[in-house]
Amino acid sequence: MAHTMSSNTEVRRRLTLVIGAIVLAVLVLRFWPSLTLLDRIELRTMDWRFAQRGPHEPDPHIVIVHVDEGSIAEIGRWPWPRARFADIIRSLASSGAKCIVFDIFFADPDTSPGGAESDRELVRATAEAGIVYHAAFGHAADTQGDERSAGDLAAQSWSDARVLEATGVNAVAGIFELGDATPPLPGLVRAAAGVGFVNVVDSGDGVYRHTFPVVLHEGRLYPSLSLAAGAAMLGVEPGEVVVRPGRAVDLGGRRRIPIDRMGRTLIDFAGGAGTYRYLSVRDLLAMVESDPDAAREQLEGKIVFIAVSAPGLYDLRAGPFDTVYNGVETQANALANILEGRFLRQAPGESCVIIVIVVGIAMLLALSRLRPTWAIALAAGVLLAFNWLCVALFGRGLVVDMVAPDLVMIGSVIAALALRLLGAESEHERVRGALSRFVPAAVMDRVVEEDSDALLRGRRRVVTVMFADIRNFTIKSEQMPPEQTVELLNRFFYLVHETIWEFEGTLDKYLGDGLMAFWNSPADQPDHALLAVQTAVHMQRRIEHNQAEWEFHGMPELAAGIGISTGEVVVGYVGTGERMQYTAIGAHVNLAARLEAMTKEVGARTLISQSTYEQVAHAIEARPLGPVEVRGFSEPVEVYEVLELKGG
Repeated sequence: MAHTMSSNTEVRRRLTLVIGAIVLAVLVLRFWPSLTLLDRIELRTMDWRFAQRGPHEPDPHIVIVHVDEGSIAEIGRWPWPRARFADIIRSLASSGAKCIVFDIFFADPDTSPGGAESDRELVRATAEAGIVYHAAFGHAADTQGDERSAGDLAAQSWSDARVLEATGVNAVAGIFELGDATPPLPGLVRAAAGVGFVNVVDSGDGVYRHTFPVVLHEGRLYPSLSLAAGAAMLGVEPGEVVVRPGRAVDLGGRRRIPIDRMGRTLIDFAGGAGTYRYLSVRDLLAMVESDPDAAREQLEGKIVFIAVSAPGLYDLRAGPFDTVYNGVETQANALANILEGRFLRQAPGESCVIIVIVVGIAMLLALSRLRPTWAIALAAGVLLAFNWLCVALFGRGLVVDMVAPDLVMIGSVIAALALRLLGAESEHERVRGALSRFVPAAVMDRVVEEDSDALLRGRRRVVTVMFADIRNFTIKSEQMPPEQTVELLNRFFYLVHETIWEFEGTLDKYLGDGLMAFWNSPADQPDHALLAVQTAVHMQRRIEHNQAEWEFHGMPELAAGIGISTGEVVVGYVGTGERMQYTAIGAHVNLAARLEAMTKEVGARTLISQSTYEQVAHAIEARPLGPVEVRGFSEPVEVYEVLELKGG
């Protein structure tokens, strides 16, 4: 009995140490200055919370007047003379619009015939209306500012605002500082009711959820475009504004815009694309000319955003509700948040510390006293209840950390079970741990039920092999700082890795700026060739959808070449000791690599071999390239370019 008590005491001591370490590690990751995996997961839960909450009624006073294809077809090819926008301003002003906000840049002089006069006409219309706000754009902090931008914008700065020193948990907080800035034309800066920056920031995972209410440029404080317009409509003077880094931007007590440690605010999106009312420029001008009373009825007292929506001319980015979202609606949501006082407020960092510590203590007390079954049931119940509470609070505008407490609960249960088993690891768990780097969980669940020794012995299997590589990356990377190169590679690998795992592929290895993956091993996958081709198509789509992110990192035309081949190879663990690698070896591995390299020569994105095409011909659109000489192969190889999946 004494031995049993001693053993229980040792287990509790170890459990205390392990849970304490988990709590400490989670808090370190939570407050680490740069983006961590924990932060990325937290951002994903943010989108899930938006989905659970659903859309809400948008501000009825906001209207988006957009330049669509029909307007361009009727009025003339893009870009339009600036005088055309002067007509739009006057039409809106005569219809009683309360505020006019341009999400279109007028940074350079009009170069069309009569452009100088056209620019002056736009300046006159802006000054006459007295309610027009123009957009500026800021660039990364490591770029150099220019005298023109600093001088032009100085008059629109909020230099009278107070910026307080960050303290406590938010001691590392700051205001985002721009490098170069692209302002509107000097005449527009002077004539506008206000000028603001329209930078919307990638939250770190390719989704745009945040904006900067205020930024620093050349030592001066500037508002965002939405804040410049919102503050004016609320009657807030710059001298009344107080910025508390990591806390909030206080608009003279009328509104308190929450900001995080990086100076960002989380936008409370009313819904997905098309939530706000759109009115085309063509319809606006026709209505003002034919029925002014109807135009006044629709636009009087309205806040009007002017933007471009014609395909290929406007900025598309992923949002919490949609993967394709028009940037002007982000500005509209940000302004609506300010006017309605509807903000998503992040719970203070101190609250996260308290919650994590309390959860850790509760898990320790429960897990050290209850049987494993009851302990797991209790932890699961607490986990579900806590996450339900987080969703409910989100609907009321309060954002509480979900992932950090969840990790403590889950980690504590795992630690308790591991310690109760005295560290004994079954053969299945050994295989699971070894494969976790290469295959997704769904595949591992099937593999661990099979003969694990077969994986170590190696075996011949028919698999589909994929090689993917960033085109021209070596040349581009030589012109980029090392940190930026690594960050870009990590973003790219995160995207393609996620896609491969989504289609249950085995990630073999990273090869510089490329990677190798294969299907139908270690688990059986009858449709492995189709899974590989679907992975390639979706990978190319996601690379295209993330063009804004690649452009931000210095590679605006980032593209990937992919080669795929199907056939018999040898798969198994290769290496010695701790340097074992689960991989595939054989002629079709070499062929897939050659096809990937060939994509540059033939100007294709994805090439597949004859053996792969025979298995997927029913499901894809492809273009035969004929027999092709491939280095290392004695006979020409039939090659096909993948165009699209049938049915889209």
